[in-house]
Amino acid sequence: MEELPPFPNSLDQIAKWISGTTEISNPLALQRAKEAFIDTIACILAAANEPVTEHVFQGFQGSSGGACSVAGRMDTFSAENAAMVNGTAAHALDFDDNFIPAVTHASAVMVPALLAIGEETGVTGDQLLDAYIVGLELQAWLGHQMIPAHYENGWHATSTIGAIGAAAACVRMMSLDEFTISSAISLATSMACGSKIQFGSMSKPLHAGLAARAGITAAKLAVAGVEANPNPFEGPWGFISLYKGANQITPRVSQLSILEHGLAQKRWPCCASAHRTLDAVYDLIKSHQLSPEDIEYIETIIPDSNFKNLRFNNPKTVNESRFSMTYTVAALVHNQTLTLDDFSISAIERSDVRNFMPKVRMKSTDHITDHHNSIWDTPAETTITCTDGRVFQKSIQQPVGTIHAPLNQVDLHDKFRACASRLLSPDLIAQFLGVLEDFQNQNSRQITSLMRCAEVNRNRPIHHAVPE
Repeated sequence: MEELPPFPNSLDQIAKWISGTTEISNPLALQRAKEAFIDTIACILAAANEPVTEHVFQGFQGSSGGACSVAGRMDTFSAENAAMVNGTAAHALDFDDNFIPAVTHASAVMVPALLAIGEETGVTGDQLLDAYIVGLELQAWLGHQMIPAHYENGWHATSTIGAIGAAAACVRMMSLDEFTISSAISLATSMACGSKIQFGSMSKPLHAGLAARAGITAAKLAVAGVEANPNPFEGPWGFISLYKGANQITPRVSQLSILEHGLAQKRWPCCASAHRTLDAVYDLIKSHQLSPEDIEYIETIIPDSNFKNLRFNNPKTVNESRFSMTYTVAALVHNQTLTLDDFSISAIERSDVRNFMPKVRMKSTDHITDHHNSIWDTPAETTITCTDGRVFQKSIQQPVGTIHAPLNQVDLHDKFRACASRLLSPDLIAQFLGVLEDFQNQNSRQITSLMRCAEVNRNRPIHHAVPE
């Protein structure tokens, strides 16, 4: 793994680390960062026509000038507002990646923020990747101090830790001095907010947009001379204690988190809390050729924090269905897969799926490991009991998409094509993928110009399945 100076534990040293660390050159780190950009841009394109994206776009349309791109629209916005719209889109379908050490949707926040600042300043692709990796390091450090308590107490870490990570990524790419970097990160702690009460509503993806905008705003305010407390993390009123983190700051290992943990790209377009169960059900019904009629009931035992996220046992809306274990499992059993098409009003009202949902039983485990990130380290235990008495079981600790079972390049390209086909023609998709695969040699404006080259058709229904 790439040798770097140890990640420090005070803001002045963090600012020095961000300013002074040499440009990231590890090939695997850069490859994973590139894959994060590709995956996130796919999710942005897929959600360009979603209601929440349209509402946020309309909310800012005409409110400010700027030359930054919003996916699927020829209108240009300020960097802050473009990041807000694209960040919301990135998270709107809950198909974007997870960053396990911080329990954040790290890319849904940092990719839109960096693309907007990058378009404004005309940076290169390799500068985008470097800044992304550095921002991820600060997210990992905060996760080390705050997870699981912060997340389990109801904070949506994507919009809290994510906003601070976005600020770190932006100041890295802007090549600012240590004092300005320190001010920007401290300012971002004052913009970090968001409760998990919003899961299942439009405000949940909005959190990613708000955090992306906060990262840019914090950086620009610091550049303009706005100062902030130089020690915002420590003490009883510091961010870590106030937001239910650790009582004492502890060092983190001195290696790149993107190498140690990677990003968890999603196989299924729904809340990651259900993914280990969905992986187990998918494997069991495929390997044993089980039909819905073969199944008496399905029981899954998952960690308490995951259990609380999946609180919609009888979802009434599409947003709620993404946070429903009963719906996602029932849809998977009936369709033998789970795609973007399964998250529409007509899909969630299917009588066969609705009738199967009571057969899905979800329980919370009382077992908590000693590891600081225990909400992910406790396996999900899934059992399928058949009508003829057969019983099949599977235990999964990490879902498909993590570095333990990563999606390969074919998987990621198939996902990109399926997502992008909601907005772009096949020829344009092929062109876009070619540009993204050559990411480090591209100018950021070449990437963002492709994002807005096809206007959203607001009268066209969304219809496309994600290939297995």
